[in-house]
Amino acid sequence: MNTITILLLLLGLHIAVTERIRPAIRSLAAQGILLGLLPFLAASGPAWRAAGLGLATVAVKSVAIPFILTRAVNRLEIGQESESLLSTKTLILLIGALTLAAFVACARFGLSGQDRLGAAAGLTLLFSGLLMMTTRVKAVSQVIGFVVLENGIFLFGAASGSEFTLPIELGIFLDLFVAVFLMGILMFKIQRTFTHMDVRKIHTLKD
Repeated sequence: MNTITILLLLLGLHIAVTERIRPAIRSLAAQGILLGLLPFLAASGPAWRAAGLGLATVAVKSVAIPFILTRAVNRLEIGQESESLLSTKTLILLIGALTLAAFVACARFGLSGQDRLGAAAGLTLLFSGLLMMTTRVKAVSQVIGFVVLENGIFLFGAASGSEFTLPIELGIFLDLFVAVFLMGILMFKIQRTFTHMDVRKIHTLKD
């Protein structure tokens, strides 16, 4: 499980610092596959429950959401640069500081071993998602940040020993899918109305 956690963390860091949208979407899909393995590894109940949750995780996080984002990028002819309000160097320093803060915080909580690694990686993904949502210029990059944030919550919950409850997790996945789907529709509307996806220009609009 440690190997999966480290891979999830590395993919999250790649998504947070990359300046390209399509590689970020591919890393997001890879994260979905790895997250789909967690219910099998942490399963303490019936195998069918872990199988259902794992398949639902892969279907939503690795197939449906990347498909919606890729379709939005293709149809809206969004440029490949994700664009950030911060320089790449500043972004890397911030991500490094947030990663360090997450590991220190988990150590102070008394977590150890596998639990501390998983919880710290989850917190790092959560912080990275928040950072993307607040510093990325394009709406599609902010949606990717939202999904990374949710992936961090999922990983933190798995590492903290919370039991995977099938109905609750499926409800969360459905909410996430609906949220991304609505954001995709919103991006189409924004592009059609303003002919661009730069949220800085939208913020300057006045009545």
